[in-house]
Amino acid sequence: MKKFLLFILLVTSIFAKLIDGIAATVNNQPITIYEILSTAKNLNISKKQALDLLIQRRLEEEQIKKLGINVNDYEVEQALQNFAAQKGLDVYKLRQIIESKGVPWEVYKKEFKDQLLRKKLYEKISSMNQSRPNEEQLKEYYNNHIDEFKLAKRAVLYKYISPSKEILEKIRQNPLYKPQNPALLVSGTEEVNLEELEPTFAAIINKTPEGGFTPILPLPNDNRFLLIMVQSKKDTITVPFEKAKAFIANKLTKSSETKSIKEYFDKLRSSANIKIYRMP
Repeated sequence: MKKFLLFILLVTSIFAKLIDGIAATVNNQPITIYEILSTAKNLNISKKQALDLLIQRRLEEEQIKKLGINVNDYEVEQALQNFAAQKGLDVYKLRQIIESKGVPWEVYKKEFKDQLLRKKLYEKISSMNQSRPNEEQLKEYYNNHIDEFKLAKRAVLYKYISPSKEILEKIRQNPLYKPQNPALLVSGTEEVNLEELEPTFAAIINKTPEGGFTPILPLPNDNRFLLIMVQSKKDTITVPFEKAKAFIANKLTKSSETKSIKEYFDKLRSSANIKIYRMP
């Protein structure tokens, strides 16, 4: 019996060490097997994807320290207030929702702060490699993507409203889908004047092709969601180049920023001292 208990203790000890063991290092900073397993589980990704993500995080943390990037408590609180307001909530209600999912508020705030730090890091990297597109590049984009600048004044929409995103997602996959409980879905046709709508919403309608679906959108001050199929567009006009320039410049700049950030971290990763010892 004693031998059996000793065996169990030995196996438990070995298992604990395995879980807490180091799987890899990035410039001598460890990544544990536990981190890989928990990241893979929490994000529903493979262990390899989890390791790649954690390597990226270590490189980001290193650059945040190197470039002296900071986020203070006031910035975190302001960002939380803005984030909650975008969802039609206040911070107190947001906290209730987060904690109802079993996530401690302090853990959520730490992750939120980490996201702000990474955002500042990306902005810093972009500013170091910033290049604005010239007039010729703007015109080339305009001519090659002229359909992006065709705007309708009116549109006929078929709206689906439901408290369940799953139902709306099934409708996106199959427009003939009907939920078992009809009370969970309200639908109908409406013709709208896009010039009278909120600009962001009007832009989504214009961006969606005829016969296509918009993304599933949360209804403001409501617990339901909205999905729209754009049946037809009317009174279409083409935005002239001069009015489209600012939009194009912003889009090309963002695309350039994304590319420069990727290149920055690709170079960091190729020169980093990365050692992988074992995978869980």
